[in-house]
Amino acid sequence: MTPDRKRRALKTETTAAGKFAIVGVLATLTHATVAGGLLESGQLSAFPANICGFLTAFFVSFGGHYFWSFAHLRQQGTAMKSMTRFLVIALSGFALNSTVLALWLGLTPWPDLIGLLLSIAIVPALTFLGARLWAFSHRTAET
Repeated sequence: MTPDRKRRALKTETTAAGKFAIVGVLATLTHATVAGGLLESGQLSAFPANICGFLTAFFVSFGGHYFWSFAHLRQQGTAMKSMTRFLVIALSGFALNSTVLALWLGLTPWPDLIGLLLSIAIVPALTFLGARLWAFSHRTAET
């Protein structure tokens, strides 16, 4: 790879990471707003509110990443494959998020809202790696 191609590739990946961060912040804010609103209004307890927040944020996140963050990787006919893969990654992140929340709720006397926000904040870096390397990457040799 020539130095110029390396520089362009680095710029593309850096740009994708920046876009991923922006979409991630928007999805995280969506998750926190929906879950926090449902929890604080008394409509749902922490876990059901967290599920509603996650589901809403999933669509914000997938749409943003598919059409913007990783648009340079998108290929014709890969939307469902990307969505399925991203759902696996998101559900894994959600399992981690829920585990942290369960530990918070079971082990600390502090407010549920703090635990909810902490549990939402810990997943983004792992999600980026999975999204970039698997969910939105469709090389010809992949099955």
